[in-house]
Amino acid sequence: MRLLQTTPTGPNKAAFGMGCGRRSSYPIFFLIGCVLSMSKQNKSIYSYWLAVPCLILYGLFFIIPAVMGLGLSFLNIRSFDFSQATFAGLRNYINVLSDSGMNIAIKNSFIFAAVTTVLKVILGMVLAVFLNNKMRTTNFLRTVFFLPAVLSSVAVGLIFTAMMHPTRGIINIALRAAGLDAMAQNWLTDPHLAIFSVAFIEVWKWTGFTMVILLAGLQSIPKNYYEVADIDGATVWQKFRCVTFPLVLPAFTNALVVNLIGGLKAFDIVQAVTKGGPGTATEVFGTLVYKSFGSGRYGEGCAASIILCIVILAVVLPIYRYLTAREVEI
Repeated sequence: MRLLQTTPTGPNKAAFGMGCGRRSSYPIFFLIGCVLSMSKQNKSIYSYWLAVPCLILYGLFFIIPAVMGLGLSFLNIRSFDFSQATFAGLRNYINVLSDSGMNIAIKNSFIFAAVTTVLKVILGMVLAVFLNNKMRTTNFLRTVFFLPAVLSSVAVGLIFTAMMHPTRGIINIALRAAGLDAMAQNWLTDPHLAIFSVAFIEVWKWTGFTMVILLAGLQSIPKNYYEVADIDGATVWQKFRCVTFPLVLPAFTNALVVNLIGGLKAFDIVQAVTKGGPGTATEVFGTLVYKSFGSGRYGEGCAASIILCIVILAVVLPIYRYLTAREVEI
C-alpha cells in the first residue's frame, strides 16, 4: 500500500521522475527529473561550471608558469633566491640572440621540423589510407604502427644509438652483409648526417600517431561521396584528390600543426641520442634552453623559451590560418 501511495496517477503521473516540484520517494527519479526539467539557460550555466576545474588546472599549470617565466626573462638571476635577483631589462634576450650557438640552433630546429613534419604527414597519410580498408589484420597493423608512440623517448633513443653504432650497430652490419659497404655511415658522429639520423628516429616514433589523427578524419567521410565518384568513373587518384583530401583537410591541418610544433620544440629525442653533438651539429632550441638552465643562467633560459614560443607562433599561425581557410564542410 505504501508503494501505491507514492506512485502518482492521473495528472500527476507526468511529474513522476520528470520534474523537481515534487520530490519522489525514489532519489534516482528525482535527480533525473531535475536534469530533464532544467531550462536551456540553466543547462548553459551548468556547462560553464563543468569547465571551471579545467580552467583552474590550465591556470595553475600553464598561465602562472608562463607569466613567471616571462617575468624571470627580465631578471639577472643565478638561483631561485629572488632576493638576489636584479633587473636586467632586455640583456638576457640580447645575450641569447647574440650567442654563437643561436644561429645553429635555429637552423637545425627548422631542418629537423621540416624533415620530420613532411615525412610523418606523408607516411601517416599513406598508412591511414591503407588501413582505412577492411582487412583481417587491420586492427593488428594499426596497433603495430601506433605502438612506437607510447614508448619512452629515452628508451627509443638508447636503442637507436646502439643500432646506429659505426662498427657494432645492426644497421651497418646488415648493410655490409648485403655488400653495400658504401652505404654504411657514421650515422650519429658525422656532423652532416647526425641531424637527419635523429630526424629519422623521430619519424619512426611518431608516424603512427599521425596515422591515427588522419585515420579518424578518413573514417568521418560519408561513403556516398565515393559511390558518386565511382558512378562518374573517377580513378583512385581522382577520388583521393577531389574527395578524400578536401574532406580530410581538417584532420590533415591538425596533424601538420601538431608535428610542426613538436619538431620546432624537439628536445627529448635529441638529448637522448646526441645531446646536441657532435659539437653543435644537432643543437636545437630545446637543447639550448636546457644548457642555459643547466649552467645556472635561469634568466637567459627563460628568455630563450620566450623566443622559442614567439618563433613557433610566427611559423604555425599563418600556416594554420591558410589551411583552415580552405577547409570544406562535410
